[in-house]
Amino acid sequence: MDTFVLQAIAAELSESLLGARLERISQADGHTIVLFFSGARRKKRSLLISTDPAHPRVHLTAEPPPSLPEAPTFCRALRKHLSGLRLTRAASGEWERVLQFSFEPGGGGPRSSDSFALMAEVMGRWSNLVLLDGATGEILEAKRFVPPGPHTPRPLERGGGYQLPPEQKKQNPGALTREALRGMIREADLGSADQEEFARWLVRSVAGVSPALARALAGASNADAEWAGAADALLGAVESYKKRDFSPAWVLGAGGEPAGLSAARTPGADAASYRAFDSMNEAADAFYGRLVKDARLDERKKRVSKTLRRAGERVRSSIEAVRRDLASAGEAEDVLRKGELLLAHLGEVEEKASAVSFSAEEEQIDIALDPRLTPSENAQKYFRRYKKLKRRASTGLARLQEMEEEERFIGALAFDLETAEEVEDVAGVEEALVQAGYAGRGREKKSEKGARPKGRQAARARPYRRFVSPAGWEVIVGKNAMGNDEMLKSVGRAGDTWLHARGVPGSHVLLRRGGDGPPAEPDPETLAQAAAFAAYFSRGRTDSRLTVAYLPFSRLRKPKGRRPGQVLLGAHETILVDPDAGKRLSEEWEEVG
Repeated sequence: MDTFVLQAIAAELSESLLGARLERISQADGHTIVLFFSGARRKKRSLLISTDPAHPRVHLTAEPPPSLPEAPTFCRALRKHLSGLRLTRAASGEWERVLQFSFEPGGGGPRSSDSFALMAEVMGRWSNLVLLDGATGEILEAKRFVPPGPHTPRPLERGGGYQLPPEQKKQNPGALTREALRGMIREADLGSADQEEFARWLVRSVAGVSPALARALAGASNADAEWAGAADALLGAVESYKKRDFSPAWVLGAGGEPAGLSAARTPGADAASYRAFDSMNEAADAFYGRLVKDARLDERKKRVSKTLRRAGERVRSSIEAVRRDLASAGEAEDVLRKGELLLAHLGEVEEKASAVSFSAEEEQIDIALDPRLTPSENAQKYFRRYKKLKRRASTGLARLQEMEEEERFIGALAFDLETAEEVEDVAGVEEALVQAGYAGRGREKKSEKGARPKGRQAARARPYRRFVSPAGWEVIVGKNAMGNDEMLKSVGRAGDTWLHARGVPGSHVLLRRGGDGPPAEPDPETLAQAAAFAAYFSRGRTDSRLTVAYLPFSRLRKPKGRRPGQVLLGAHETILVDPDAGKRLSEEWEEVG
């Protein structure tokens, strides 16, 4: 968030929140605080303040994140001092990236003399939240304290006085003139710079300019004109800032994806490079809601991917070991023969010999010996080796099948992770790993499970999707191994048809007749449509044709001890379908909650 965006947000908050009562305070994670206000006509509003180094932000939010099960120290301090007070000021200083929220009691009472200020410093990795005594400016609490030191420009200590962050070593945009700005451009020798290089220079040189705004400004000009268009656009944005004439919008990047926030429309910029919003808070809420969700998804995927990779390496190592055992088991008869020869010729073997050779069936047999053992003990050693190799042979094949099945299960989880679109979907993969014994329940997972605040329980997302055809048939598609498992345990019922792409990881699919009527046999067209869903929601979705297995759900078996979503497939039928048909149907059929 640059100073332009923060000023626009502060202006809107001053208009919409002043006088509102702070009813509740929660902390969503290590960086994010949510203040819940009740205003005129008991209208509820939620203000999110985050010091996340990657995405620091302040804005109203329509979907407050769930709170931690236990409030950390800073949240408890806010509750102690601010609960029940009214917001009397929401403002940002000129060209500052600090928002001040002032709170005072309303309607008299024992706390009528109390006043407090919450300073939200939105400054990248230096972002912070500081609670002050409103009368004295004394620091009561902070998200991050800074001890004094020879290289500390501004210490932050409990009980100390608060100072605004030191000014950046950049040009104040409010003091810029056209001549001064063009002089800076000439001095920087940017005549041959491309737009990206010019945008980086703007961020380094002018205070309060974000990378998104800098790229938009650079796009309004070119180097041939000494970036005159960009200079005029920046001065126009500064003028809008001074007048509080804001134009809330997303700055769009390649492919129309949101790349940043803008509070002032850049003159001369392509209108298609913006998406306008009615308010800056609305734009910020939508932008960061999407950005943080994607970041959480990527972060969670990376973590689970590491667990999957380690599990896969262990299983492949086990498979190689079992195969080596099976290969060595082929030596069992040769070992037995050597033991029998030794036993038959004990008197011919010299004590402490390291090898002996016998002729048997016109063949010379060389036998290695342990010179520390007697000839009889060497023979017994060969017999023990023979028994061990036979045991390996009898159990090795079953063990190899088990390991190969485990490898297929990990491959299926890897596909689930690859296609996960929500954090909840990744959590399903993680849960399957836990249940299968590949991972333990970490501290973060435990906190997430308990992270829903009292009185505001969030509905658990279903691990499967439901589609309804125009003819009234229902298709249920598992999202991951845990979704497949839940379908097997509690969703599927007699009369359903179960389908799965054959030979590749993918979703379990159930087909049933919708409504409350008796089960019905699907016609060939409906069966082919359900099979197309199974093909599309599988790793074979890029094939032109894919074989799908199907059978009545009542004939499906999930043996005890199998991993989540795994089944034994007995007698079944198959159908050949085009996976692209499943993609088309998933878009055409109604998806129900």
